[in-house]
Amino acid sequence: MNDYINNFLFTYFPYIALTIFFFGFITRLVKFNKTVQAESTQFLADNKVKLASNLFHVGIIFVFFGHLTLFLPEWLYHMVMTTETKRMIALSMGSFFGTMAFVGMAMLVFRRFGSPRMKQNSSFQDYFIIILLLAEIVIGLSAALKTATAPIETYAALGKWALAVVTFQPDAGLILANHPLQYKLHIVLGLFIFMIFPYTKLMHMLAFPYVYFLRSGYQLVRKRS
Repeated sequence: MNDYINNFLFTYFPYIALTIFFFGFITRLVKFNKTVQAESTQFLADNKVKLASNLFHVGIIFVFFGHLTLFLPEWLYHMVMTTETKRMIALSMGSFFGTMAFVGMAMLVFRRFGSPRMKQNSSFQDYFIIILLLAEIVIGLSAALKTATAPIETYAALGKWALAVVTFQPDAGLILANHPLQYKLHIVLGLFIFMIFPYTKLMHMLAFPYVYFLRSGYQLVRKRS
């Protein structure tokens, strides 16, 4: 990857994504708080859809919080475990919940494209989001497989990069300059999803995440023809 592109994507783009995210998040809550909800096309009285939705939401929420462990400094987690142990835990948990999210999303994609009712109530944004999320999950699982066989330094560098970003290091991008493509695609696509999050239907996940563990059913509300 070109040095200038690498520097932009992994040194400056994270701040651009965060700025756009927080602007959209605050604006959406303050001015358009009534729109922070899932639309009626997502509420289908179908046990398979309920299962798929729960698999995806539970899986992706745990994957998200698992990624936050990248921001733990080495001196802190070295008090209780080695970097190798941390990698094993991350791979085990990440692979499990990542696969859960993948299965759920794959079922939702099949339903979205295969059901006439869903097609009738779907928008371009619906298709764009589910394809984007599915691609991110697949790339993430691919990166996990790479991590399992790559040197421990490759995994440790991800944490160093994350800490370099949050501590505003001007050369953060250099840490990932020679990293495999899977990691770079996963990070860039993840930042892009994070950036557009408040401006899409994904925002409903931030309203009350716990509802995905407790909800019991759905109701379909169709558009008038």
